[in-house]
Amino acid sequence: MNQATPNAVDSSTLFEALILDSDQDHSTQLMGVLNAAGFRTRCCADPQDALNFISDDAPLLVVLDLDCADETLLKIIDSPQLELSEIVLMAENDQPERVQQAMRAGASYFFCKPFAETFMQDFVEDVLRDAQEEASRKAGATPPSLDQFGLLRGSSPPMHKLYRKIRKVAPSSANILVIGESGCGKELVAQTLHQMSDRYDEAFVAVNCGAVPANLFESELFGHEKGAFSGANRQHTGLFEQADKGTLFLDEVTEMPIELQVKLLRVLETQTIRRVGAENDISIDVRIIAATNRNPEEAVQEEKLRQDLYFRLAQVPLKLPPLRERGDDAAGLAQHFLNVLNEQEGRNIQFTEAAIEMISQQAWPGNVRELRNAVERAFLLADDHIGVENLESESIADDTSMSGDYLRISVGTSLDETEKQLIFATLEANDGNKKRTAEALGISLKTLYNRLNDYDEHEESA
Repeated sequence: MNQATPNAVDSSTLFEALILDSDQDHSTQLMGVLNAAGFRTRCCADPQDALNFISDDAPLLVVLDLDCADETLLKIIDSPQLELSEIVLMAENDQPERVQQAMRAGASYFFCKPFAETFMQDFVEDVLRDAQEEASRKAGATPPSLDQFGLLRGSSPPMHKLYRKIRKVAPSSANILVIGESGCGKELVAQTLHQMSDRYDEAFVAVNCGAVPANLFESELFGHEKGAFSGANRQHTGLFEQADKGTLFLDEVTEMPIELQVKLLRVLETQTIRRVGAENDISIDVRIIAATNRNPEEAVQEEKLRQDLYFRLAQVPLKLPPLRERGDDAAGLAQHFLNVLNEQEGRNIQFTEAAIEMISQQAWPGNVRELRNAVERAFLLADDHIGVENLESESIADDTSMSGDYLRISVGTSLDETEKQLIFATLEANDGNKKRTAEALGISLKTLYNRLNDYDEHEESA
């Protein structure tokens, strides 16, 4: 394993990069680009050496040669240490199946050899800039105002990583699967993808698959002819036709009836639909963006999602980080929501320092949606400043409290509310890990997901 450090940059400020490539000439050229940008770069030709390095350190940028990595590829990409790393794939020849498999595992980009040096310079400088800004924030520097990308706001490295991937895939016609917890903003990701695509001036049509009755699903998606069934007294244009030339967003796609998923698969493969009661197919040109708050692999195992449909929907998977993994974004988003309210109501309410500290330390299991609701509620209750007491009012703190590993619930709290607070408290205690939460509560992972989905739908309808 070789190591090179550019003389022009103080080594104490460098970020690590790892190159796994058996082509020495290529790795030397790539190392030059990375070192010039400001990385401390390590190169190796053996996948096991790469794994050993990753186990000791967490490089910011990882470049993997598909031809070199072989069967170790997914093991490297799945390493917990690389959760926030930028992972780039390279190969001399296109390898669609391996690339898609690696993308689903967490890789972000695929570049063909030889790489375009100017583009690579821009790319690595972008990655490095994000890391340097995050390091400055952690060192106590004043955080900048939140960046905005399309309809998304956030300045944390996980969000910048998401922005880069959206910018790359938005112009394509590839189907996208957005994966993220409830309340993270999956529809905003879908709308941003649409706005940045060539279809931006066509329709964006959204449907929550968990809110459509099973017996009406086929008609809702594909439409129906007059007289197709009892009550069909006129022709109905389905969502696919409404979204023709544009984008169809299938939110919570794992809630779609399993028997209808095979029909959706056929539509994706043939780009044609047939209205219920019709004899002829209709050609459509629709870009599909789907979303789920479940782990899609687990949804396949639980037979909530067909595996073949999963592969078609997740041509490019986009993982949306939960708010607790976004650093200073929570405080920045709270300030943004407050600024909007002040402008709408002609007021000048400010957060106290204690309130900002509380917002930054909260786990926010309901993510951005929960944070926005908390700010809006506090705004109504506050006079000139929003303090901790305003954020706690009418919230869990009134009926429940946590001390260590205990949850205190007031007498008279309903069983449904008690169950809800216990689930969220256990989820927070397990740092949002749903599998550990389900095990601690003694319920199946599927039951936990169903409960969280029910709470999310109830909040949306409230």
